[in-house]
Amino acid sequence: MSNKPRKSTKKKRIDEAMSRRTGVVDENRRRLGIGFMLVVLMFSVLTFRLAYWQIVRGDDLNEKATEMQDQDTTIDPVRGTIYDANMNPLAQSVTEYELYVYSQSLYKDKKITEDERKKVLKNLSKYTGLSEKELKEKFENKDNLIKLADGLRRDDVKALQKLYDDSVVVKTSMARSYPNKDFASHVIGFVDSNNSGRSGLEYQYNALLTGVKGRKLSTTDSQGNTLFNGNRKYYQAEDGKSIVTTIDGVIQNYAEEAVAAGEKKTRAESISCVIMSPKSGDVLAMVNYPSYDPNNPYEPSDPYALKQFSKLSDSKQSKYLSRMWTNPIISGVYEPGSTFKLVTAASALDSGSANRKSRYKCPGYIVVNGTKINCWGTAHGTESLKQAVGNSCNPAMARVALNMGSKRFYDYIDLFGFDDKTGIDLPGEGNSIVKNPTNLGDVDLATTGFGHGIAITPIQLMCAINALGNDGNLMKPKVVQKILDSDGKTVRTIKDTKVRKVVSTEVADKMREIMQYYVEKGGGGAAYIPGYRIGGKTGTANIASNGGYSHDTVASFIAMAPMDDPQVTVLVMVTRPKGSEFGAVNAGPIVKRIMSGVLPYLGVSKKYAKNERRDQETKVIVPKVTGMNSKSAINYLSARGLKYKAVPADSGKSFHVVDQYPKSGTKVSPHSTVYLYSK
Repeated sequence: MSNKPRKSTKKKRIDEAMSRRTGVVDENRRRLGIGFMLVVLMFSVLTFRLAYWQIVRGDDLNEKATEMQDQDTTIDPVRGTIYDANMNPLAQSVTEYELYVYSQSLYKDKKITEDERKKVLKNLSKYTGLSEKELKEKFENKDNLIKLADGLRRDDVKALQKLYDDSVVVKTSMARSYPNKDFASHVIGFVDSNNSGRSGLEYQYNALLTGVKGRKLSTTDSQGNTLFNGNRKYYQAEDGKSIVTTIDGVIQNYAEEAVAAGEKKTRAESISCVIMSPKSGDVLAMVNYPSYDPNNPYEPSDPYALKQFSKLSDSKQSKYLSRMWTNPIISGVYEPGSTFKLVTAASALDSGSANRKSRYKCPGYIVVNGTKINCWGTAHGTESLKQAVGNSCNPAMARVALNMGSKRFYDYIDLFGFDDKTGIDLPGEGNSIVKNPTNLGDVDLATTGFGHGIAITPIQLMCAINALGNDGNLMKPKVVQKILDSDGKTVRTIKDTKVRKVVSTEVADKMREIMQYYVEKGGGGAAYIPGYRIGGKTGTANIASNGGYSHDTVASFIAMAPMDDPQVTVLVMVTRPKGSEFGAVNAGPIVKRIMSGVLPYLGVSKKYAKNERRDQETKVIVPKVTGMNSKSAINYLSARGLKYKAVPADSGKSFHVVDQYPKSGTKVSPHSTVYLYSK
């Protein structure tokens, strides 16, 4: 039997095995080649990437690394102080202390006994003002470093640091403080959470008060520690400058007390008062009711107002706050009413269209181009200009304006400053509304003569009337008199600024005589103080609404004293008073109270006239009210501090007064009753 086939088969198997082995080797070689190529490729990519970061982006990365090591700290400057004229601070920056504690080491550690915890709570309560219950809740709700309180006194935090050492952390910050709360708040204004002025002087002088921030640059390690050999740069903060205002704290206090008393009596929606020096233009006091506390400006300070405020929606609260922060003496525009008659009279005298011999007839009305314009009271008959102002006669003052003509009258309106802003250094000054004289009809001209149909700001009226107390010179009003640096040295003095001459010195003298006549013998008796030469004029104007006039009024009184050498001018405005609507009744007592305090404070001595005795301080001259409407008569009596009784009994309806008792000219005690007889 042959062995060839068997050998052939075996060889074949060997060849197949060798072939398979060779294939595996080839596959492995191929895989190794691919792997090697991938490694080479990855190494090449990494090499090129490393070269990119080292060469191309090297400088940039180096800069970023340096930035990560550099620590840039902002240093806040101290905001400047706002002083009154007597250098008493009205707004100042104070250091506030925040208290943080480590709860674990002070309270939560298992080694601390319950008695020790109670003692901790007791001590913390003593110095922070928080109750032990509140403190316990803080400890139990949070771990590690927790904030317990802010606004603490320095002595309190030092005491706690002494007691608890490293378990207590104290942080300081600068905060704005208004030590007198709502005192002169509309003048001072307030700052927001970023310590930036939002209103008043804080806003107007924000750039000066803020100062310039400083910087501290240092190189630190990864833990934030300053490196010994690192770069260090320190740019010191420049503290803000301080301002000294013209506001006299004593006079401001008199004004605020008088306005508060007036609010209780009149129950008015709002009351505004501004007091100025007529010769310099300095604002000595400025009060607006209701006011707010700049320490907490986001809610009214009056408890009743706060209760109502809390019931409003968010949008209505926002509108309320906007109104509350607004200073109506600067921003508000209103029809001045009869106080404007002083401007009309002065313009007529200076233009030559009226003089001492001029006479005006008042039958109780005037008809202008078919339109009948009534007087506020009874017919005044024939009057001089002095008497017309003293009687606050609308027909007479309408005739005075008509005699001047629109062009000449409005030239004086412009001269007195009613076409321009005064430029007072407070934000938000309003724009007046003065009709163009070329399109002005006779009726508009006539009503402008007694203060209707023209809308002005209170500060404009004050500046205009101040000119009558300053020999006819119009002065620019100001609230700030000096700028101080951080060392208290004066760096700038704001000088008095004369705007222009508006009327002659002789006319200014004559107008002061007329103003004094109005207070002593006319309708301004509510402000009369025997021994002081006080002059002024009242005003009552209906508030414009929906293209017409509402029944609501602004009752005002502008006064000046002493008239032989004016030192002070006062304007009081009472908006929407309850009861009587007249300026003499609502604003007059406020003016009198202010003058009673301010004039002695300014060193003005009483000088009694020959026909004026000290015992007259307890006597009132009964005015003539016969012939008047009962409503006008009652207000006329009230302006002089007198009561009334209607005969027959008062039915609540108005009536024509046919007789009175006591008769006009009779001297009676204050608060005496005058009987009014009807048909």
